[in-house]
Amino acid sequence: MTIKFDIDKFVTHLERYKSDLPTLYNWNAKIDRLVELETLTENQVTEINALSAYEKELQLKKIVGQKLNDVLKTNPDLFDKLCLWVIKDWGGITTASDNDTISLIKDFLNQDRPNFNRIASASKVGAYLFPDRNVIYDSRVAYSINWIILSENAGQQYFPIPEGRNSKMSAFDLNVLIRLKNISVYQPTEITYLDHRLYIKNSDKKLFINKKDAYFELNNLVKQISQKLWKGDIEKEQNLYFTEMILFSIADREVFMDITKKYGTN
Repeated sequence: MTIKFDIDKFVTHLERYKSDLPTLYNWNAKIDRLVELETLTENQVTEINALSAYEKELQLKKIVGQKLNDVLKTNPDLFDKLCLWVIKDWGGITTASDNDTISLIKDFLNQDRPNFNRIASASKVGAYLFPDRNVIYDSRVAYSINWIILSENAGQQYFPIPEGRNSKMSAFDLNVLIRLKNISVYQPTEITYLDHRLYIKNSDKKLFINKKDAYFELNNLVKQISQKLWKGDIEKEQNLYFTEMILFSIADREVFMDITKKYGTN
């Protein structure tokens, strides 16, 4: 059963940022290798690199996404190489071996509710392939979503946040803020209950969405938000990456500001 959220509260919160998305978004990926991957010409690389980070991203979503779909069945070797480009060159995730990453993608594409392990990597490919139904589930997107749930009372359950390396987000661990707001969930009736090594894990189950369902639920939530947030703009309603790009962009800036204001000394 799908978990319920107050979609209007998400939309109201994000409404203030949507017109600024072209300037908020600043991810600037390296694209030179797309020439050898038969996806861009050298002239296209030059032209796309001259665009703003936002416009560059929109071009990549369309061109690389289309190429991935074209070679998914017809050229598995090129498909695998493009998936690695999405995760490593575009996404900046370089720690895992290529063989492990390719196996990860194959498993991801064959499951309705993929394994949460390395979801930040796998979902990047999913979002490029099927932007109308998949978003990128990374630490920034989950952080922003959870902050809206927490600060706007937009739901009763929260999303597990994948590990990230952002120091500002680490400084204000949202999991701690969530637990503090819901402190009654963690208050034992007897101190001896704290001797149980799974005490926190079992308590967390009351607040956090099960990892096996998290990606399904996030996709469903962002789809509902997009339909209202971008109502009347078919391209933005259907392509979930517009909403995802806002969530990604505000995590370590606007959300950080919100947190420090909310918990600052009055």
